[in-house]
Amino acid sequence: MMRQLIESWIYHPEEREILLLKVEDEKFSFWKPITGGIESGESPEEACLREIKEETGLLLHRSNLTSLGDFMVKIDENLTIHKNLFLVLIEQKEIQISDEHVGAQWVALDKVSSQLYWPSNQATFEMISEKL
Repeated sequence: MMRQLIESWIYHPEEREILLLKVEDEKFSFWKPITGGIESGESPEEACLREIKEETGLLLHRSNLTSLGDFMVKIDENLTIHKNLFLVLIEQKEIQISDEHVGAQWVALDKVSSQLYWPSNQATFEMISEKL
């Protein structure tokens, strides 16, 4: 099975910081970029804008998005995740996180990799950081 997702890296160019959101459950907690599924009939860009609004409260436009291509992650023999990657440049840092997250932090570029739990997020951040 193939699952389609977006992964959005919110970047504040003046401060040279990336926004990471914290997920926590009974097993563990971790920091991640904005991620989410693409709903039926939605383009990756529409899904990205929707997820950003849902997870941060930010209302952005397609002009804020830079598509950086795709990234495939094979979870196991039954599941592969196809991520549509986006870089999003913003000037404001005030956000309103959703209930699915327990925290948010702006992280200096040289510290982002050490904050990420999932190897696929570390790999996509490498791709993103080459564009900054």
